[in-house]
Amino acid sequence: MEVVQGDTQGKEPSARRGQPVWDGSWPLHPFLFAAASVMAMMARNLDHTTFAGIFPALGGALLFALAVYLAVALIRRRFDRLSAIIASIWVAGCLFYLSLFGRLNQLLDGGYPMVRSLPVALLILILATVLAFRLRRAAIAMHSVLTGIAAVLLVTPAWQAATYEWSHGAATAAYDADKAMEEIAPYLPAGDGAADRPPDIYHFVFDRYASEEILRRHYGVDNSDIVRFLQDHGFYVAHASNSNYLKTGHSLASTFYMDYLDPLEEDERVKGSNWRPIYKMLSDHRVGRFLKSRGYEMVQFGSWWAGTYRSAIADENRPHGFSEFEMLYLRRTILRPLFHALPDTPLTMRLDWDNAQCQRVAAQVEEIKAIGERDRPVYVFAHFLLPHGPFNFAADGRCLSQQESAKRGEDQGYVDQIAYANRIMKEIVATLQSPDRTPPIIIIQADEGPFPKRDYSVPWQDAPAEELRIKTGILNAFYFPNGDYSALRQDLTPINSYRAVFNTYFGTDFPFLPDRIFAFPNDATLYEFNDVTEKVRGPATVAGEAAGPEHP
Repeated sequence: MEVVQGDTQGKEPSARRGQPVWDGSWPLHPFLFAAASVMAMMARNLDHTTFAGIFPALGGALLFALAVYLAVALIRRRFDRLSAIIASIWVAGCLFYLSLFGRLNQLLDGGYPMVRSLPVALLILILATVLAFRLRRAAIAMHSVLTGIAAVLLVTPAWQAATYEWSHGAATAAYDADKAMEEIAPYLPAGDGAADRPPDIYHFVFDRYASEEILRRHYGVDNSDIVRFLQDHGFYVAHASNSNYLKTGHSLASTFYMDYLDPLEEDERVKGSNWRPIYKMLSDHRVGRFLKSRGYEMVQFGSWWAGTYRSAIADENRPHGFSEFEMLYLRRTILRPLFHALPDTPLTMRLDWDNAQCQRVAAQVEEIKAIGERDRPVYVFAHFLLPHGPFNFAADGRCLSQQESAKRGEDQGYVDQIAYANRIMKEIVATLQSPDRTPPIIIIQADEGPFPKRDYSVPWQDAPAEELRIKTGILNAFYFPNGDYSALRQDLTPINSYRAVFNTYFGTDFPFLPDRIFAFPNDATLYEFNDVTEKVRGPATVAGEAAGPEHP
């Protein structure tokens, strides 16, 4: 009987009887594209990201590639080269969305959400899928080409990461948490140092919260109300305090290390713009280890920033949202326009322009207020990126759109977020000092001041004194339930914070360090520390002596 050719025209080869489900090919390129999308992001952030830090994103990307490949193969009932090619079209299109369609989004004036580009991008991917079907007789060649392209896209950033690890990976060994604890052992009491249950400790850092003086002189803000509130609630406010360093990482690392970062500067393995040694110090530090050895539970409310997102020694980490790497990676994928096209939910808003601050800050505040008293003493550290940008909050805590924030301007945005930070302070203090609970130790301080308007080609150590005062003038306040503030001074810096707490409450004998201020030239030279104390506020106070009058 004569075979009618038209009966098979237009049908896939998989529809023909007798053909195997698998053609013997290996679908490598969908998975290579998925891995390459993650490695490309890592290559852009080598100073901040390790191989261990990318595993969640890498695992998610590979699972996505597997799901797409299986979906295509099951629809076609064929595990062949064409299924792999179609899978790669969608895997690459979704995971390299910003790279592939970013220019298109600009032409469509899609802005940050990129929603306008989504229909056109999906149409392009559909047309590419149809074209792959049309060219299925060239599947062997396309399969090989895609494998080669995907391999190059993966190997290139992987090689960059490997070479960076080879030359900079040893820098993290400059900090050894065990050795750090051994070094302070002579100042620790025998036993637990306390007969009774020690008080809970709450430490709140409001990022870039300027001193009362700086707010008055440079922002026209009278912030005396919050200072009076704190003093009326028994706080000691160090009016002449400065941060010890210019940036959050250095400031918090030295605060928890209870010492200056000289070991990093002196170690030849630590150089350039490598943030990893500082992140290691923030993840496992003296303060946390000491308190845990005294029976404390440690709860950390971190931000999206890699330095405080997660602590290795915390019993609970409550960052609320994606990590910095995950957030940056997912913003380059199709999830960015998809999340903005879907109704607002706590999940879909995690990729918003505000770094999910609207989903994080208020929720963390409520969780902190609900902690209450536990069977064991609790140590709570919270890092609020307030009044740090993006300036997405109104003074009352209401979340603003990107357009509303831009219209308001950065200066007013900073002022409004100071006001919102003040509201948070009042809420938390009122809760922690409520009559029905044992009052805890409370530390409220900033890690740095705001960035002044300046010529950033000038190294920080050569900046005018007033620029350094803006950058280092901070809020710094302490509440000790026993009212013994004899260890504190008006110009106390954060590096001595826990020395004061531990000497007052745990019987330690830490000597107080001179309160110094250090600047590094720029972000490319993070460990070249220059003492700018005298430029900022005159001769530094000798430890144990009373501070002079507040700097005008």
